[in-house]
Amino acid sequence: MTTSVTGLRAGDTPFGRVPGPDSDRRAQLGLSADGWSLAVPWRRTARGGWSGASALLDLVPRLDHVHALTVESAPGGPPDDATTTALLAQVVTRAVARGTFVVGDLPSAAAREVPAEVPGAAHGRPGDLAFDLASVRQRREVLAGALTRRPTVSVLLATRRPHLLGAVTAMIRAQTHRPLELVVAVHGGDPDDLPRPDVGDLPCTVIATPGDRSLGHALELAAAAASGELLTKMDDDDHYGPDHVLDLVIGREVSRAPVVGKSSTVVHLEALDTTVRRVIGTPESQVHRVAGGTILVGADELRSLGGWADVPRAVDSALMRAATAAGAAIYRPHDIGYVYVRHAGEGHTWSADAGHFLANAREQWLGLLRHADFGT
Repeated sequence: MTTSVTGLRAGDTPFGRVPGPDSDRRAQLGLSADGWSLAVPWRRTARGGWSGASALLDLVPRLDHVHALTVESAPGGPPDDATTTALLAQVVTRAVARGTFVVGDLPSAAAREVPAEVPGAAHGRPGDLAFDLASVRQRREVLAGALTRRPTVSVLLATRRPHLLGAVTAMIRAQTHRPLELVVAVHGGDPDDLPRPDVGDLPCTVIATPGDRSLGHALELAAAAASGELLTKMDDDDHYGPDHVLDLVIGREVSRAPVVGKSSTVVHLEALDTTVRRVIGTPESQVHRVAGGTILVGADELRSLGGWADVPRAVDSALMRAATAAGAAIYRPHDIGYVYVRHAGEGHTWSADAGHFLANAREQWLGLLRHADFGT
């Protein structure tokens, strides 16, 4: 990953380095006036003095199999000099960029040089929303700063329900990634009576697509009208947090995968008026499929994969099958910032009942989960 964050090294990314939520492994970094100690599960504790503290930087990869690093500073230490401060900030920044959640008593001078907040403690355990939210926020801050350029992203939104545009365009307006544009394909819309969604200062194109043609055809026309280097699909009835698009751009940068997307692990079950968060897979990893309403793909890569298939259903699955057949990687960063809505009494391409979504639920909330990070 090309980086503008001081202290990061080539390869300092979370790809394949964030452990799954089936365990809870933590390391401790002890700081005192005399020196440092690094205790990592399954490894002998490493120690050193401040005169040779640069050796600590070479130990950062030891943290790749742990979920969190707790910094513990003894009274009076470590030394308050520029060299030690810069070194500690670099250790923490590199650890965060590689996927380790860092918490604890980091000296304030070093904390100011880390491009992300270092909280005093980690609440919950890996797989709990509170823990994962804080970890993703910290990682996002560091990795966003490491982006040397921001590609133009075109949001493709195909809808047969223009009355839903107000809610989803508010979420698109709130996206922190720029430059961003919106292309709305009104499936079966009247070319002479198209909606004018409120997207603020974002460029917006609204087109009508034939109602007797497939969703894939509508998306293909939307992609043709888009000018972005990257294209991302959003659905008109799901929920997206303000950093959703940024997360996908970061995921593409760290993985170099042509197709990136989040998982549908946070689900609002309309029939039960309940939101569940399921434990599925490992974040920051290569996968076989992602949620269709979160797919991000390069415009050129989409064309090389044959574009959006002209099929009435499972258009997202068709694209992922094409990617797999072409040997193109599909990457999942994490599930923060996306809520999949499972409607009651409506046909879904994904044929699963409510019991399917409850089976692996780690947490659940009555009603729609209300959280700013999820746009709800």
